[in-house]
Amino acid sequence: MNVQRVAAIGCVAVVGVAVAVGLFISGSPAEQRLLRLDEQRVNDLRQLSYAVNRRWEQLQRLPADAAGLIDGRFLSSLPIDPVSGQPYEYRVTAPQEFEVCGVFDRPSRPSLADDFWFHESGRKCFAFDVTERGRQ
Repeated sequence: MNVQRVAAIGCVAVVGVAVAVGLFISGSPAEQRLLRLDEQRVNDLRQLSYAVNRRWEQLQRLPADAAGLIDGRFLSSLPIDPVSGQPYEYRVTAPQEFEVCGVFDRPSRPSLADDFWFHESGRKCFAFDVTERGRQ
């Protein structure tokens, strides 16, 4: 075996190990896609809760359903789940309280455990009181 062939095999092995380590550390492309979809869901739910709070500030009442949030200023259409294509759940739970819900593919990263938007995989609802500010 000549030196060039050994060097080429060594380079291929190093690149292969680097790719395997990179995938192990960051997760597979499919896993990263699921995490990005969950991040989109959190952003959508954040947008929805923001629109509810703006509507409360305008009317001093919560809309009975999500369609009542579409005003062309804060929300021109209802956000939908990027996979199912279904709108997120919005529900009034008390005269000044509501919740928005979504279904997540993966749990939040452990480093976000103290974040309001932390979630496990599966269906998760986030509760709000319009008299409390600062979580959106």
